[in-house]
Amino acid sequence: MMDINGIFHDAGFYQMLPFALLYIGPETMLPLASAIAAIGGVLLMFWHRVVGLLRKFWRLIVRREG
Repeated sequence: MMDINGIFHDAGFYQMLPFALLYIGPETMLPLASAIAAIGGVLLMFWHRVVGLLRKFWRLIVRREG
């Protein structure tokens, strides 16, 4: 009688395991896409303020170096 490791080895399970772990299905991607869309939406709503903050930080960095 063959044990479970022998069955997995004969079926090629250990060779396919890395590919099975890399599979990303739609049920995994939808929450990630939703989070990215939410972040993008907030950035677009407050774009002028975000750009203004980036300009302030840039000026502070440039003044310290000069």
